[in-house]
Amino acid sequence: MLCLAALTLVPASSAQSLTFNKTRYSSLKQPKEAGVVLTITDSKILVNSKEADGIALEIPFSSIDTMSYEVAARHRVTEGAMLGSLLLMTTKTKSHWLDIEYREGDAKQLTTLRLDKSEYQQVIATLEAKTGKKIATLNANTSAFNPTAGSKDMDEVIPFPMEAVAAALKFAMESMNCKVEHETAREIECKRPWANNRDTERTGSGGEKVAARLEAKGGGQTRVRIATEKGFRGRMVKKNWSTPIYGEMMKNLEKPAQTTVASPAS
Repeated sequence: MLCLAALTLVPASSAQSLTFNKTRYSSLKQPKEAGVVLTITDSKILVNSKEADGIALEIPFSSIDTMSYEVAARHRVTEGAMLGSLLLMTTKTKSHWLDIEYREGDAKQLTTLRLDKSEYQQVIATLEAKTGKKIATLNANTSAFNPTAGSKDMDEVIPFPMEAVAAALKFAMESMNCKVEHETAREIECKRPWANNRDTERTGSGGEKVAARLEAKGGGQTRVRIATEKGFRGRMVKKNWSTPIYGEMMKNLEKPAQTTVASPAS
């Protein structure tokens, strides 16, 4: 476990913006990593794509809720050329990951950056010095970097009417990059795209189907059953997305009415 206190400190009074050119960006909505330029000023974090019309994020220090750091060895997957099946490679890569949770208005956002081994110490030290916020060191198996950790199929009765549950559930599926393919008043089904040749610890290999069944109960309650279907192809490296989708649905339902239509986290 890395001790962040041992990192080289950056003077908090430094008024110079620092730029890092080896950072990579990804999100649940964009699992394919993209090279970005990370700039840390005295008041905000800038993340800009190296490609035209790409990522352009501006995160003021005042909007940041938490920052988390993790070192993780991640399996990678590849598409079998002959069998057309998803294969888990035997090699792993160890990477340095930074999660930034922040607010845009009433909406909570999440940005994940993969830091280069030659830059991660200075990035972390600079952020801690300039923001005055401690960056927590997390465990790969239980942190926000792996939203499916401990996930299982759900079967719960919740105190919300079925129509509101259906709307919140659809929003939750889309926020987890699960495209809705079938929808009725009582059933919603979605499928996540394949993520061939991409890091899969956080976003999964893709190809999972998630099916939700709704049943109205007395007193404005709804029974919610959410199950992830992995199928045969690539089953060993697929993830269960039932619990993350259920959790996002509940957060949606518990938001004040004026914020329930906010955009999904990036």
